[in-house]
Order: sequence, then structure tokens, then C-alpha cells
Amino acid sequence: MSGEKRSLPGRRWVFVLEMAAGADLLLRALAPFPVQGAEVTRVDLQTADGLARLEVETDGLASQRAEHLRARLQGLAGVRSVACGWR
Repeated sequence: MSGEKRSLPGRRWVFVLEMAAGADLLLRALAPFPVQGAEVTRVDLQTADGLARLEVETDGLASQRAEHLRARLQGLAGVRSVACGWR
């Protein structure tokens, strides 16, 4: 075994997006997850006053892929902020 640090296979990542409300943005926000090899295990969407808070929990991501996914989500038009962390 190498001494290289890797994400634990059982680690779950949680992404929290604050964005403009709308079905189109929701679909665009979810699209990058399977492309990065993430298995979406839970989705929670709350909307109020034209804004949405989307929480997506995933399995199957290494730390580097999770950070890449966070950056891609942050670049979507209509997305105000993206936070991610693991459990």
C-alpha cells in the first residue's frame, strides 16, 4: 500500500447551493454529478422569495473530484454560492 492519502470509499459528500429558483437551474445543477462519477443519495430543495437552497448528498467521490465538482457548480449562471464538505 502506498502512503498516499485518498478519500475513504464510504465518505459522503454534501453540496449546498444557493441559487435562483427555477426548474431549469435545478436540472443544470444536478447534471454534473453523474459526469464526475458521484452517486446522488439524497436531494433536498427549499425555495422562498425567488431563491432556492439545494442540498445534494453523494457517494463515490474522491476529494479532488469533489472540489472540481464544487468549482463547476459555482460557475453555473444563477448560482450564488456553493459549499461542500464530507460526513
